[in-house]
Amino acid sequence: MKRWRNSNWRVSSAQNSASRMSSSNSILPYFPSWIELKLRWTSLANPIIRHTPREEMPLPHRIFCGREYLVNEITSLLATESTSRVCITGVGGMGKTSVGLAVVESAIKKNIFLEKHVFWVPCIEAKSPDLLRCILYAQLRITAESYDTLGPLVAELDASKQRRLLLLDNFETPWLSGEDQTKVFQILVRLAKLPHIALLVTMTSGFTPQDIEWQHRPLAPLDPPAARDAFKRKYRDAAGGHELIADGPELDDLLASIGYIPLAITLIAASGGCLGISPDDLLRDWREEGTGMMSGNQTRSMDDTIRLSMERGVVRSNPEALELLAILSLLPAGTTGNNLDWWAPKLAASRRHAAVKTLRTAALIELQGNGRFATSRVFVRPTIQSYMAHQDRISTDVRNQVHDACYNFVLRHKSIPDDHKFKADLEALASEEINIQGLLMEIPVNALRPNAVDALIAFSLYQSWTKPSTVVASHALEVARAILDDPHVYDGKAAARRVAEAHHALGKSLLGLDQYEDACTHFEEAIARFKALPGGADLHSAGEASMDLLDTWMYIGTKSSSELESLAQEAQARLSYDDETDKYHVARGLLAFGGFLRWSNCLNEALDPLSRAKTMFDDLRCPASTAECLYHMARSCAFYGGYAKALPIIKDAVEKADESGQVGLITKTLRVSAGYLILLRSYAEASAILTRFLSLSQTMGSPLAIAQGLELSAYYSAAIMDLPGAQVAYQGAQMQFTKIKSTWLGSDGVDRCLDNLRMLESVTEMDEIIFSELMTPVPWDVCIE
Repeated sequence: MKRWRNSNWRVSSAQNSASRMSSSNSILPYFPSWIELKLRWTSLANPIIRHTPREEMPLPHRIFCGREYLVNEITSLLATESTSRVCITGVGGMGKTSVGLAVVESAIKKNIFLEKHVFWVPCIEAKSPDLLRCILYAQLRITAESYDTLGPLVAELDASKQRRLLLLDNFETPWLSGEDQTKVFQILVRLAKLPHIALLVTMTSGFTPQDIEWQHRPLAPLDPPAARDAFKRKYRDAAGGHELIADGPELDDLLASIGYIPLAITLIAASGGCLGISPDDLLRDWREEGTGMMSGNQTRSMDDTIRLSMERGVVRSNPEALELLAILSLLPAGTTGNNLDWWAPKLAASRRHAAVKTLRTAALIELQGNGRFATSRVFVRPTIQSYMAHQDRISTDVRNQVHDACYNFVLRHKSIPDDHKFKADLEALASEEINIQGLLMEIPVNALRPNAVDALIAFSLYQSWTKPSTVVASHALEVARAILDDPHVYDGKAAARRVAEAHHALGKSLLGLDQYEDACTHFEEAIARFKALPGGADLHSAGEASMDLLDTWMYIGTKSSSELESLAQEAQARLSYDDETDKYHVARGLLAFGGFLRWSNCLNEALDPLSRAKTMFDDLRCPASTAECLYHMARSCAFYGGYAKALPIIKDAVEKADESGQVGLITKTLRVSAGYLILLRSYAEASAILTRFLSLSQTMGSPLAIAQGLELSAYYSAAIMDLPGAQVAYQGAQMQFTKIKSTWLGSDGVDRCLDNLRMLESVTEMDEIIFSELMTPVPWDVCIE
């Protein structure tokens, strides 16, 4: 069997975030179908994937009146590529989303699009181009190395010419709310350039983005018969099945006075049904606010419609209700009943529940879930959220309270992989990720509130362990640098420490994205700043940054063994500095040096520090570091083919990695475990582990992790004599390795996959002899990464 001889193999430590493997809407250009099916099942078992903020398309509204002709017309437009750019516009509350969802249902029923090729993109959360890209990736179930560019998403959409439909709902949020409209426009143009991708856009503004050939369909108010039907149905629902009795001319007068606008009808009918108010009473309330308010300026009429619902007696009787509405309006993804404790800490639980009940009665918020308030998602309707977010309808005090709650939430769930609560903290942060990122990115460089920069740094570290991204991490560094010149926020040492921590956090995200050279720059800067802190160095933090720098240099593969040994010794010395009773940092130093020795093939020397470190970590109950020790020990035992001896050790490493919840570590140990099982011909067990590994490597977003997963899949397929499966997976792996070809890991991976592909393309059937000639995806016979 051919052996791969390079001595610097290194698995990526990029982390996990939203998985696309659990959905039938996945776009997977590289995997054999059997892998895709297994990944969908496996992703359901992963808590981080399970909590990833990704919304399913809502069902079409049951009460839908007066738009049937328009729905059929738009459906016909979408059926033809030349007219498949449709923009539905209208003032807030005109029913744009209802029409869009009805069009989607119609298009699926008429077999214009397959259901799995229709995607809902809720743009109400997209307050910036960065968030819009993030939501597009999540809703289209596409993973990439980061959300920082649209390139991977467009490439995957373009890879298949199967027609797809994207419903970009409430597009006015990114188009009208942000200052950088050009970037939003560029995202839309890139999608529009794909002729087989149909676009259905709903937005408040009647001014549609130019340079795209839109089929513009503005929504008019409902006609009177449809408005009557919609009101009576909604009133009956809100009244628990009781019919509206006074449904004569007074109802016509009411509907005329509110302009036949669908959302106004919904709000008024829900309020009337809940409280048993007649159309005459509702009309009287409207007239107190101004009977002519629906004429002329339709934007003002929608605002007053919502305001009227907010100022009804049932709402006025509960002063906490409006405060809670303002709080929820700042959370684009909504929140769970449980997490309201964080976002509205000043409201006691009983008062909070009463406020929620009031807002639901007034149809100002909705609950979505399994019926249990604690786990249901509490959210503000998009048009009402938009109403609250503009024109200073949310007080400065409430904004500050929500920002402070965000910072406290992040810092309350700040931990490291060796903490016993790390896994639970990851799940908690994942459940509020969109809300947190949106609020953190609003933090100004000046005029900081307490804990703001600490929350930015902590959340940057969270993302480095889940879905690495430089967006928040770069902002964290910018804000941290600003406080160096502001003695009113932090003293000199505290400010300097936060700059060092921000460099370290950004370096970790860059490392997770396989941007090794840039990662080195920030790790080196962090080390220098930790060593030069005013009042005394923080050598433990410098040592941790040195460990990351050592890992990065081993990825790059350009440093000599003596240079790496010097850094490993420095990392150990810094971590163990001046306190031998600090067992955790002493053990971390042993791990750093032992890992280097294993990497450099000094196996006998490596086992001693690794074993000592493992004993300390076991005593301290540190699962992540224990797993790292076991990983290196297993690789040492496997040297020269000792796979049977190494297998139980790497299985223990997987168990400890699972206990920690650190996804990159889980992936690393699963990869080696699957490889050993393949070489030992335990194919059934290898298949189960490989399925999970493939899922995690895809969702981590690192090209290296994805490439390694695909290459290992190819090798497994070849081992079980699946020639087509091996060829497809090798092609995918080669493409992923090409993304990091500038590194030795990437270039070696490309060459290895191409060599194996050439061999497999020359045969028509797989056999043991051909399999034995393949280069192994991991150099299992030598002690390297």
